[in-house]
Parts: sequence; structure tokens; C-alpha cells
Amino acid sequence: MPSAKPPQPLRAGLYMVIAMACFILNDTCIKTIGTTLPLGQIIAIRGVLSVLVVAMICAHQGVLSSGLSLFTPKVLARSLLDVAGTFLFLISLMHMPIANLTAILQSVPLAVVLVSVIFLKEKVGLRRTAAIITGFLGVLLIVRPTPSTFTVYEILALGIVFILAFRDLITKRIPDHIPTFIIALANASFVAFGGLAFGLYQGFESGALWQFGLLAAAATLLATGYVFMVSTLRVGDLSGTAPFRYSNVLFAIILGMVFFGEFPDALSYAGMTLVIAAGLYAAHREAKLNKA
Repeated sequence: MPSAKPPQPLRAGLYMVIAMACFILNDTCIKTIGTTLPLGQIIAIRGVLSVLVVAMICAHQGVLSSGLSLFTPKVLARSLLDVAGTFLFLISLMHMPIANLTAILQSVPLAVVLVSVIFLKEKVGLRRTAAIITGFLGVLLIVRPTPSTFTVYEILALGIVFILAFRDLITKRIPDHIPTFIIALANASFVAFGGLAFGLYQGFESGALWQFGLLAAAATLLATGYVFMVSTLRVGDLSGTAPFRYSNVLFAIILGMVFFGEFPDALSYAGMTLVIAAGLYAAHREAKLNKA
């Protein structure tokens, strides 16, 4: 059973912001490469480099002896969910504005509450129910499911939301004796293996130096993000760290404008506002209930 440790909200919030910055910079590198390389090759190369970075961190921390923890049920389940999330996310990223996709994923905390109600039979009051509905209305404003604008990639983005919600719930249930860096290593390893398997199916192509440079940068950023994300969920609680997750939207808007000339329209901004406002309110209610 995991031991109870008091939450450290400021530390967890800082970790979340750092993780979000790393992830969105990683996304920017991958989107820059775009469709110039097969998806499996991109995931494989980035994944293998991420494994090397995290493995070196594990060796430095002296936790490689706990390597068999990679195959404990909860760590394995978390890693497999992240493999699925990674593939769906990168497919969507290649075909959607980075800010829109990032904003949709900010409904993950709301999905966590919804998943907890459905599968864990947790009770949710009228206010948090209203926050969930408001947040998903914001998502609808972003994806705008009309025949002329709605594509399969918006459906994939919605699928990613629930995959990440299950992943976050599992992360909180991983015993504390399993080192954070081992969880990050498991995550990187399974994603890399998935990329290699898919790469063998698709085939590999020779790449240019700039492509491998961006993949190396993406791998380093991704590995750093893994570590800080897992640390976030282990030193804080889901409701307390949720507000800091929204820093990702700001990063995505700025980088989308600078690197890809992507400017969200008024409806997208309205949707982002609803998602963030609903998520913040749900986090506030969750923290209040936990305190009570």
C-alpha cells in the first residue's frame, strides 16, 4: 500500500509548469519535423534517446537495481496507456493546430473526475458536474463538430483525454517504494518499443542532420518532462496541481504563433477559456472537499 505523505502544493505546481514547458517544446520539435519522417521512426528514435537519458539519470540516482519494477501491474498499465496516448497525440499533432490540441487536452482533469465517478463510484455534486459539462462545452467550441470542420483527428484528441485521465489515476496508486525515475524509465522504454515495432512495419528512411538534431532535443525534453510529471503527481494531489497544467495552453499559443503561424480564432479562445475556467473550478472544489 502507498504511504501517505503530506502534499507539497508549491513544489508540485513548479514541477507541473516545468513538465508542461518541456512537453510543449518537445511537441514543437516534433511538429517541425512534421511528416518528413515516418511516424514509427520518429517515435522510435525519440524514444530510444529518451530511454538513454532517463537510464543515465537512474544510474546517477542509484535506482537501476529497482528495474524489475517496470513490470509491476500499475507501472506496466501506466506505460501502456502512455504508448497509446503518444501515438494518438502525434498523429493529431501533425494535422491540428498545436494550441487547439493542447487546449483540448486541458480537459484531462475534468475527465479524471468523470472517470472517478463512473469507475470508482465517487460522488460528485451539482457544482462539479456543472464544471465538467462547462469544460466539455469548451472542448466543443474548439473542435466544432460540424461536417465542414470536424475530422478524425478531433476524435483522436478526445480519445487521448480519457487515456491520460486513466493514466493519471493509475499514477497516484503506484506504491511510493517504486522510484520516480524507474516509472519514467518504464514510460520511455515502452513508448520506444512501440515506436520500433511500428517503425519496422512502416519502414525507416534516411534522415537529415537537422531532423536528428530536433529528435535529440525532443528526446531530452520528453525525458525531463516524464520525470517532472511523475514527480508532480507524487508530491501533490490531482486537484492541487490541475491549475498549473494550464500553463501549457499559453506555451502552445505562443509557440504556435511563432513557429507555425497558427492563430486561434475567437471561438477557439472562448473554448479555451471555458475549459480552463471549468478545470480551475473543479480543482478548487476538489481541494475544498479534500480539506473538509
